[in-house]
Amino acid sequence: MKSKEVAKFLLRFDFMVTSVLFIAVFSMLFMLIYTPFSMAAWFDVTDERPMVVTIAFYIVAVATMIISKVGMRWAQRKICISTPIYILWLLVEVFAITWLYIGFTRVIMPETACTPQFSLRVFSCVIAILAIPYTIVALYAAYRTQREENEIIRYRESLLGSNAAPSNLINLSDENGVVKLTIDIDSLYYMESQDNYVKIYYENDGALRSYMLRSRTKSIESALANTSMLRCHRSYIINTAKINLVRNDKSNPVVVLKHPEIKPIPVSKSYYDKLITLVNASQPGEAGLEAVAEQMSVDKGTANVSANELFDEIKALIGKYFKQK
Repeated sequence: MKSKEVAKFLLRFDFMVTSVLFIAVFSMLFMLIYTPFSMAAWFDVTDERPMVVTIAFYIVAVATMIISKVGMRWAQRKICISTPIYILWLLVEVFAITWLYIGFTRVIMPETACTPQFSLRVFSCVIAILAIPYTIVALYAAYRTQREENEIIRYRESLLGSNAAPSNLINLSDENGVVKLTIDIDSLYYMESQDNYVKIYYENDGALRSYMLRSRTKSIESALANTSMLRCHRSYIINTAKINLVRNDKSNPVVVLKHPEIKPIPVSKSYYDKLITLVNASQPGEAGLEAVAEQMSVDKGTANVSANELFDEIKALIGKYFKQK
């Protein structure tokens, strides 16, 4: 029987980063409160030597957690991280930080006997320090995930009650081929790749929403073939129909989409020409001219190029061509 994977939000990059930062802050407060009541605690930021050891311990402990999270993100690409594996992984983190604390204790307090009782007490403290903030962050992440699911349900209901053309609807499936999201491409803005997940940004009821789908970016890209969606970067797929402009931002091309909450999205050089070509093809007339004008401003390093200036440029090129003939 195939093991069920742990809740997807626990493997998300933003969850891992937030958990490490929250644990670092929480543990510092915890130890500052706990130290006066313990004979074996040595955390101190007022005396020079204990302060140096305290800082060194925190750097090593945080580095250990970061390495653990990086390893977990790498492992999830290779294996299914089930709940038992996930719990075992966290226990290894606890043991590693416990032995780190014991090692630093022998440096700062060599007279302390590292008895089994002492080790057990340290182990219990480390579990508390990690478990409390980790649980808080996990509960908040679970709440956010459930909110995303509820928003998707409301979005699906609004689609059913709308007059959206069937040709505009696309189905997005997870890595197992199960359709998780049916979306009107007119409401889709962009997608961001996050390892084994793709974060989908769409508009519903005038607000920008997001949904995390476990799927490879290449699979999503294949499902979006022959649509206005185009990959513009290794990590981004954008809806070219939602482009406001393409500009040169500190020598790097970026796409600005029409929704004010969306930050500029980077464009890789390898995708730039294809992007401009598709924009011109999908946005004829004035919109297409604006895209070409913006492309010329990027290439020339100038500011805005108007439609009239664009026509003058084209006329000059045509005249030059016939003169050469």
